[in-house]
Amino acid sequence: MVRKKREVGKLEELDLMAAMNLILILIPLLLTSMESVKIAVINVSTPQIGPSSTATPPDQKPDEKPLKLTIALTDRGITIFARDQVIENKDDPLGPTIPKIASDGKTESCNGDKGGKVYDFVKLQDKLEDLKNQNTTEDKIIISAEPNIHYKCIINAMDSSREKKDGDKKIKLFPNVVLSAGVA
Repeated sequence: MVRKKREVGKLEELDLMAAMNLILILIPLLLTSMESVKIAVINVSTPQIGPSSTATPPDQKPDEKPLKLTIALTDRGITIFARDQVIENKDDPLGPTIPKIASDGKTESCNGDKGGKVYDFVKLQDKLEDLKNQNTTEDKIIISAEPNIHYKCIINAMDSSREKKDGDKKIKLFPNVVLSAGVA
């Protein structure tokens, strides 16, 4: 057997034109087919710890307690606190202010299930609108939830407490949202 000797020093150039053409076509194709992502920002603040920085002198204390409006999301429904007191449900004084309602089958609950019981955010907006009409200068609301409440429910409560749509106009309710720790 005779072996052929390779010629040393003579290298053959690779033909990269096909690979470069493929990359040149793929990059714009991938960029145009990429889905745009929308990022929404909700401005919330955390509760302040400690005394307020602007203390009013004792002779200028307001006669009325501050509203200190709080809504608590629980498994049973929505409880509303105003001036450190629970706004009672006339039908069930021991239950939440706004109990959960039966779904019509079309309405999706906060955790994505259809059917079952859902929060009544329309009734929440009505109650908050009544409170806003009585306290026009207040704009802060505190939202707390039990640990097992889904994040989407908290976001729906925030959206419901900020503004109410009445036809084409929007009624501003309580735009300054403060998130608090779970329900005590």
